[in-house]
Amino acid sequence: MDVRSDRSPVAFLVPISSDRGSNLELVDLKGGMLPAIEAFVTGSLSQNLSLRPVVIKIKDCKIVEKLVDSSRGVIEGEVYLDFGFHLERGDDLVHLLDFQGGMSYKRTVRQISVIEPIFRKSLSNALKYFHDWMEKEAGKNEKLAHSVRVNMSDYRVDFKDDTVFYDPKRPLTWADFTGRPRMGNYAASIFASIAYEGDSRLVDGEVEIDLVFKTYMLKNSSWVKGVNNTYGLNHEQRHFDIAQLITERLKSKLSNMTLLPHNFDRVVSFEFLEAYREMNRLQEEYDRETAHGMNSAAQTRWNTRIDNELREFGVIP
Repeated sequence: MDVRSDRSPVAFLVPISSDRGSNLELVDLKGGMLPAIEAFVTGSLSQNLSLRPVVIKIKDCKIVEKLVDSSRGVIEGEVYLDFGFHLERGDDLVHLLDFQGGMSYKRTVRQISVIEPIFRKSLSNALKYFHDWMEKEAGKNEKLAHSVRVNMSDYRVDFKDDTVFYDPKRPLTWADFTGRPRMGNYAASIFASIAYEGDSRLVDGEVEIDLVFKTYMLKNSSWVKGVNNTYGLNHEQRHFDIAQLITERLKSKLSNMTLLPHNFDRVVSFEFLEAYREMNRLQEEYDRETAHGMNSAAQTRWNTRIDNELREFGVIP
């Protein structure tokens, strides 16, 4: 791909004819810069079209000369190359590395034939640089992996401190609500939320991701006024259950997605943020329809709805 900001001919050469003064002659590669370099690359390297394609972005490609000794007709030249190497994955181009280099040379006015071998050598150096990088990185760079495998689990550890992690075998008690009660009409409030931790490694060309999901409540941020009853505790427990439902929905969505090695972390982060927004929306809907637990009929409907979905995900029997 030709992405040069300056699309002028490649070479700025000192002309053979001395009567043209110090003006440089603009000369392009035969057939144009892009076709010529593409022909050089495809002619230099064997291709296996069953493998993943690499795209070379040509950001600069230039030969610039200057006359340094007019009496002897000595010319100095510089080859400038700036290539970006990218891996093509569907509609995405995954940046791998850049090459910035070139070569210097000297010639006399009539030694035009030295320019092409120098330019070919410069191109070969760029390709060798990329090849050496691939040889070094092929087994350890996640961008070069061929697939992604996701392992998911729930964090169930109970350190008996300020944080209670969701466990269907460990329902909440009023003793978990240790925060200072707030002013207002509500008898209790729970701080429930979700989080995740991720780790990845490359195994035999495949990215293995370990995602650990955490549904939790904070005791010091959850409170109750005086002595409350089991009905009120159930309402708060359902807030906790809703947070776990969102975690289960997120796990289900991720398990049905085809994640790609070059952007899996960005995709997982995005889906988590979407799930977090969904959790807040569903918590508000729950409180609005149950009137914060005051509407017993609505509370019963939500109890059934939540239990049914938890059962579908296998959280409860």
